[in-house]
Amino acid sequence: MTFAGTSVMEFFERFPDEQACLEHVFNVRFGDHSPCPNCGEVGGWAPIRGTKKYLHRCRRHVSVLQGTMFYRSNLSLMAWFYALLLFANSSTGMRASFLRRHLGIGVKSSHRMSNAIRAHMAAFEPCRQVGGPGKLVHIDEALIRHVTSGVRQTPHIVLGIECEGEVVSGLIADRSLASITAAINALVRPDSIIVTDCHLAYSSLASGGWEHIPINHARAFHNFAGLTNNPIEVYWSVLKRTLRLYNRIAPHNLWRFLAEIQFRYNRRKAKRSTFLELVGAFPPIAAERGAAVQETFDWSRWRRVADR
Repeated sequence: MTFAGTSVMEFFERFPDEQACLEHVFNVRFGDHSPCPNCGEVGGWAPIRGTKKYLHRCRRHVSVLQGTMFYRSNLSLMAWFYALLLFANSSTGMRASFLRRHLGIGVKSSHRMSNAIRAHMAAFEPCRQVGGPGKLVHIDEALIRHVTSGVRQTPHIVLGIECEGEVVSGLIADRSLASITAAINALVRPDSIIVTDCHLAYSSLASGGWEHIPINHARAFHNFAGLTNNPIEVYWSVLKRTLRLYNRIAPHNLWRFLAEIQFRYNRRKAKRSTFLELVGAFPPIAAERGAAVQETFDWSRWRRVADR
């Protein structure tokens, strides 16, 4: 299956120059569907030559890129859009060193661009509840060892929740009963059927009102009734394989890599082009909104709330 807009030829046909990219961002964010913030009139915009701004007929101008990952970047929009194409078409991740060589940019620029694109992907993966009455929800945790703090590797713990082929995942403080239960109570809808292994942290789910099916991996990888925890185990293999490619990840950036992998995994069977989805919306990721995006993958906050 091929998607329109995902090949190099289609990309350059649609975005042949800087102005085409700017017009696309403007049409997505404003166009003929958003009113002028000054007078409230829809439409009536014109580009201001030599700038990245548009002027309304009421004389109010807007900065098209403000609030997006492109704002105040010295890199061309063409480079940003092409990097988005590379991230979308890659099945195993995109290293900053490859972007540096491929786009002819500096080391710092390639790292900033990569991290900004991952934050952009995170904005498409909101923190959401999964499951529902009678639905199977597969839950497991994994130890991530590819995070480096200085010269040492510092393991981090990721909790994964899978339902109907989609995964939500986040960082938790530890594998304790309090940390895992707080995340489950926040993210799993009532009356779901929870499938886990026999880790002690899941032992109180049944007494907490959940229908719980434990899989004893010491005996087999199923419960002798055909039920396994493979739907979330498969995600761990994808996650760890991709993180091995990146090799060394700073702790404060781990959530970005988690967002990238989850974004790509949840769209592995999508009928729409991932690239067109990435350039089909530009959620604000700067300042306070960027902190909110990061919190999507920080699940330790529910443990902190429960401890108060």
